[in-house]
Amino acid sequence: MDESLVEAFEPVARDLRAAGLDCQLADDASGSDPRLGATAELIVSGVKVGLLTLGAAILDTDSRTLYLAAQTQRLVQANLGIGGRVIEWPPCVPSHSHPMMATRGRRTPLWTCPLDGSISVAIGSHP
Repeated sequence: MDESLVEAFEPVARDLRAAGLDCQLADDASGSDPRLGATAELIVSGVKVGLLTLGAAILDTDSRTLYLAAQTQRLVQANLGIGGRVIEWPPCVPSHSHPMMATRGRRTPLWTCPLDGSISVAIGSHP
């Protein structure tokens, strides 16, 4: 498995674990087109939720983390539910019923409230 993908995914994995969701990456056995760049199968709480891809053109680790965070969020929300409900991951503040979204901060990738940009936390530090 591509080490740059594993390294860039680690902050996202910390936030999944903080939400009580076990996660792991597995080698991509689907025979994906190598032009996609690095790929890995994402498994969350024992469910294969989809394929993460990391294009070769994404050079710095923060950009890679941001890209993987957005992909992971889409895959979790589309393919993982509890009791028939969509998992709103990562959750926003308790008074909001929506998930945060991955954004580019000045110094680090962030999870940011889509309604109030002043509410944010670094990806990898979500409570």
